[in-house]
Amino acid sequence: MHLSTPICNTGTWSLASANLDLDGQGGRTFLRVLLHLIMHDYPSLVSGSLHLLFRHFSQRQEVLQAFRQVQLLVSDQDIESYKQIKQDLDVFRQCVEKSELWVYKSKGQGDDETAAPRAEEIDGDLNQSAAESVSEYQKIQDILMRMNKLCIQVGPNGQIKPRKHEQRLLRNVGVHTIVLDLLQVPYDEKDDVKMNKLMQLAHQFLQNFCLGNQHNQVLLHKQLDLFLNPGSLYAETVCAIFKDNLALCNEVNEKVIQHFVHCIEIHGRHVEYLKFLQTIVRAENQFIRKCQDMVMQELVNAGEDVLIFYNDKASFNNFMEMMRSYKRGELEDKSALNYHIELVRLLACCTMGKNVYTEIKCNSLLALEDIVSIVSHPDCIPEVKEAYIDFVNHCYIDTEVEMKEIYSSNHMWNIFERSFLSDIQTVIDLSPNAGKMENYVLNEIMTILISFFSSPFSDQSTALQRRQLIFIQLLQKVFKLSQIKNLTAPQKFSVESCIKTLIEVAKNRAIAIPSDLEGAFVTMFSKTALLSRQTSKWLMASKQTKFDRSLSQPKLDRSIIEGLQDIVSLLEDQLKPLVEAEQSLLVDILYR
Repeated sequence: MHLSTPICNTGTWSLASANLDLDGQGGRTFLRVLLHLIMHDYPSLVSGSLHLLFRHFSQRQEVLQAFRQVQLLVSDQDIESYKQIKQDLDVFRQCVEKSELWVYKSKGQGDDETAAPRAEEIDGDLNQSAAESVSEYQKIQDILMRMNKLCIQVGPNGQIKPRKHEQRLLRNVGVHTIVLDLLQVPYDEKDDVKMNKLMQLAHQFLQNFCLGNQHNQVLLHKQLDLFLNPGSLYAETVCAIFKDNLALCNEVNEKVIQHFVHCIEIHGRHVEYLKFLQTIVRAENQFIRKCQDMVMQELVNAGEDVLIFYNDKASFNNFMEMMRSYKRGELEDKSALNYHIELVRLLACCTMGKNVYTEIKCNSLLALEDIVSIVSHPDCIPEVKEAYIDFVNHCYIDTEVEMKEIYSSNHMWNIFERSFLSDIQTVIDLSPNAGKMENYVLNEIMTILISFFSSPFSDQSTALQRRQLIFIQLLQKVFKLSQIKNLTAPQKFSVESCIKTLIEVAKNRAIAIPSDLEGAFVTMFSKTALLSRQTSKWLMASKQTKFDRSLSQPKLDRSIIEGLQDIVSLLEDQLKPLVEAEQSLLVDILYR
């Protein structure tokens, strides 16, 4: 076969490397030999030739894969961790492979009626088997606990952060594959308490394994069908696989969404199922409209089995009683209350980003009258208020088209008067011990006030002129809120932004602000401007390059590891088009 097209870039070698040009023709003679060999009627020869031919056109891909697998052990701690992982992995693999020998068997399983050993032999065998079984359970439990600690670190404030270097090490040695094998081991879920504990640890490991690590998330996503089972553990793990991964969330199909909605219908209203649906509609601070639409459609199709609201008199009173019991600490089963809170949050997530399709559906599910009744009730808890007000913001205010009802009616002004004023005062009186009410007031209330009064539709409404007293009261309360000493920088910024918005509205709508309050605003913002200028000087000074001769060894180790990651990323960018070209060329050659 004659190939007129020069093939000088098919492998890792090129004509520029004369010393490596073994056949003197840039690899073309070698290629012709392989093509002739695959046409022989001898299976082993054809198989070997094809294998070599494919490798000849995948060398860049192999180089890239090899670099991805490189694991630098730059400290003594890394070396010790690697040795421990390898040792644990060998034990773990053996235990899983012989699981049928130690996993608990319920009565009646594996009975052999043909054999009739003596009673003392049975007792001896059972005792020995039970001891071995307990030992195997303990081995795996200890290993999984060590693996979990390797994946994450817990900060002083309880915040969990990923340890990406260790996650990469665990990935490279393949620990996750053995954990996946463990999840598929059959056992008695009802009676085997120890195995249930192992399954919890296994799911916890997989969740920690892909925490903040998109590479690991992609690996587990390839085995997604293994996790599409009913149960809170599976839902939590799937949630971890998709969390803040925009690429994976964009790949979600109706089958996955339908699975979790059906789980709610058939296996109970558990918040873990709703939290997965919340995860896939928003990732990396972007709203995924396709997922919002699919989730909304499935929720509407499921109907009352999933969409639980308390908008009639009997259910409303029941809902208030639940919240009263929750306040007293007497509510034994919080699942119904938590489910409703997460459901409203999910609806809010589905309308984020000005999605007209979902906004229209949500308007018909939760009417403003019902929202006012619940949020304004004295027994309403902060968690419920937060979910409902966030829903109002995204479904009725921050929208693509005008929701005339919210600006022309008294609904929002009733919420301001009967709920917001008292809630803000509660935080002022109780600070710094206002608890969850503080988070609700300083985040949700400030946000919705800014959104409502900044909306161009609000300017067209005449309701403000009739409600000037409530508006001034709001401004006074928010100012008092800004004077709380223990506010964090983000909280202070949020409160001051709200004050600026309200002042701007008062100026544009010719609303008189009391003179003492206006003077306080001038003083407050002049101090803020001074602090802002001083902060700018500090920031400029901090940007000046300083050489730290006392660079600690851990920082140096991390810089080496990060340097390798930069090299791998650069290689991926440069080799990806070449890898695709190699594959395309191979297809062209075989076709000709």
